[in-house]
Amino acid sequence: MICKIPIKYFAFIIVLVFASSIFLVSNSEIVFAKKDKDDEDKKEKDKDQLVVNAQINLNNVDMKNTKFIRVTAFINGEDFKQDIPISSIDKSKKKVDVELKTDVKNDIVEADTPDEFFVCAYQVGDVLKDYKSLTKFDCNEGDLLSTSKPTEIELFKSGSQVYAKSQAVYGSNLNSKNDSNSDKVKIKILSPLADKKGTEKLVIGAMIKGQIQSEVIEDVQAELDKSKDNTISRTFTFDRKTDIGLIQVGDRYHACVASEDLRPPEGQECEKRVIKQFDKPNSLPAR
Repeated sequence: MICKIPIKYFAFIIVLVFASSIFLVSNSEIVFAKKDKDDEDKKEKDKDQLVVNAQINLNNVDMKNTKFIRVTAFINGEDFKQDIPISSIDKSKKKVDVELKTDVKNDIVEADTPDEFFVCAYQVGDVLKDYKSLTKFDCNEGDLLSTSKPTEIELFKSGSQVYAKSQAVYGSNLNSKNDSNSDKVKIKILSPLADKKGTEKLVIGAMIKGQIQSEVIEDVQAELDKSKDNTISRTFTFDRKTDIGLIQVGDRYHACVASEDLRPPEGQECEKRVIKQFDKPNSLPAR
């Protein structure tokens, strides 16, 4: 027996199928249009991003005993802190690239060549076992080479003497009584502005043993009015007991000062030294 479908139902089915087709096509167009817009937005955002590519040489990393690599940096007035588990690294590769991104322009400084920056990396293993040792690390300072293309900088490259120099200072102080019981370390950063008395706003940052602190000085002029030598200074207090080990004499520290008003020569300037004492601030002029 053949079941006949009434014409009106048949017409309804055709209309339903046609409407569904239109909906699917329209919905697909919306999805693709959204994807295209997202891609365009990403490209537009990337144009305003400053990129520093830190290349870590794995040949000089103790892959067996290291649990993670801590990367710290100060770029264009912004601070970075990132932990990279060794388990996430492809052991067949000779290096790992760490992409550090920030805005080309912020409310303090707009990146340009040859602004200075630094990147440091620490090999962190058994923290409890190695707590009082000098954590193996490497640091590198550089100048921005471009604001539209990544600036590359190498860490743990063959021939680097950064750790060896710190180790020599650390070793020569092992038997001294250099306030070994102190639980704090102070770092005083100086920013002489005799040549930049018109500076309105700046940021000062300091880093020691994978820990980083920074402060924005909103009204530089107010502080300069009280200064006898046209110098802005900030003292940062760090706990010696960090999550990657105890800060020791010989540990290297970095400091940067950034402001658009510092040009020329650079919108950000950086310097470095090693910790020499715990009983009083370790001083460093950062420009």
